[in-house]
Amino acid sequence: MGKAWNVQWICGLLAFGCAVALGGWNLTMIWRILAMLLLIGSIGIGALLYCKARIASEKKKVHSAYQNALDVINHQRHDWMNELQLLYGYVRLKKFDKLPDCVESIKERMAEESRISKLGSPELVIYLLRNRVSGLMMPLEVEISDTIELPRIGADQDRLTDLIIDAVQVFRYAPKINGQHVSPLRISMSVEEDGLWIDFDYQGKLLRPDEVASQLQQMATERGARLKQLSNQEQDQTYRWIIPCTA
Repeated sequence: MGKAWNVQWICGLLAFGCAVALGGWNLTMIWRILAMLLLIGSIGIGALLYCKARIASEKKKVHSAYQNALDVINHQRHDWMNELQLLYGYVRLKKFDKLPDCVESIKERMAEESRISKLGSPELVIYLLRNRVSGLMMPLEVEISDTIELPRIGADQDRLTDLIIDAVQVFRYAPKINGQHVSPLRISMSVEEDGLWIDFDYQGKLLRPDEVASQLQQMATERGARLKQLSNQEQDQTYRWIIPCTA
């Protein structure tokens, strides 16, 4: 990539020099022809390299998206295998009284994943599913009251996706009190009369909660959302974003 950019800069300088020479210098016909050919060649090579760089960049993005989807599938497969092994263990041990609760838990998880997948924003769906099943440094618990289709309610999908990802990062990297175990962040979504409600409920102790509140408020202001702090207890930080919708 570095060599390609260097060649593009060289082509740009050559094209600029040829344009200056053709416009301001008193050249003979032969030199004018050579300068014109060099100008056309520099522009052509530069444009070709630019297109190749764009194509390579797009391929990299597509590959990254496929890799994220594959990670989600692998994590989900692992989790579902654990669920099936638990169910099979109850059957082998003839603990039939445990089966209804186990099956109900599986049904609830399937329903939650179905509601997440119907949001309509591929990037947001992959992000929520990936972090929900992997956890990383801070597990995500996602609750969606009913089926929400972002395109249908007129929500700005790109802006909403950026808002959720950035908000999660604020909580994830916020300083925690020493010795505090990894606490989950619960994200709840619902559609109300005044827009889309997104609640972030962090069940942990933050070292500087006022700093987190300030960052979240700035994000809401920049993205045209309203922010309410529903709880500010020592071990319960809950914030609500109200996202305007056009539908």
